[in-house]
Amino acid sequence: MSLTRIVAIALLLTATTSGAARAGQRSTPNPVGETAAMTQFKAAITDYMALRNRLRSEIRGPVPASTAVELNQASDALAAAIQRARAGARAGSIFKVPVADMIKRRVGEVVTSDQLGPVLADIDDEDPTVRTPTVHLRFPAASQMATMPPSLLAALPELPKELEYRIVGTYLVLRDVDAALVLDYIPAAVPRKP
Repeated sequence: MSLTRIVAIALLLTATTSGAARAGQRSTPNPVGETAAMTQFKAAITDYMALRNRLRSEIRGPVPASTAVELNQASDALAAAIQRARAGARAGSIFKVPVADMIKRRVGEVVTSDQLGPVLADIDDEDPTVRTPTVHLRFPAASQMATMPPSLLAALPELPKELEYRIVGTYLVLRDVDAALVLDYIPAAVPRKP
């Protein structure tokens, strides 16, 4: 085998290896950064759930066979208690910068790999009643909010059953289900153009 051919094969192997390494860097998260962000997010969710459970025990809640009026009253009472207890809460109180960056990266990867652009572009059945979420905004179940495509939901950190992710425009919203309350949001997290 000639020296020229050996050099060409070596260059080809080097290019292939470095290309694979670059591709791996794009698709493989920084384990240290992601681990730290996940730890931070889980701590924020744990803190919120502890507060919520304490408040829930202090207010009158729904009971089995509650009427629609009683369910609404319980939701209103829980929302008011959470709003009072988190009076200083702002955007980023749960989705801190490392957490928001991790989630945006995961959402972007799923949207690209699963070609969700067209799905997300047409996900709303009607014009939304709210275009910009705010912390502690009440979002009842009847309000227009896009549901999460299953592959996108699977890419997001798991939540307790009392909380859910929703899409409002390009925002990813964290919502307390029973209180119908926005707890936090990430702007420009969900691309909506095909």
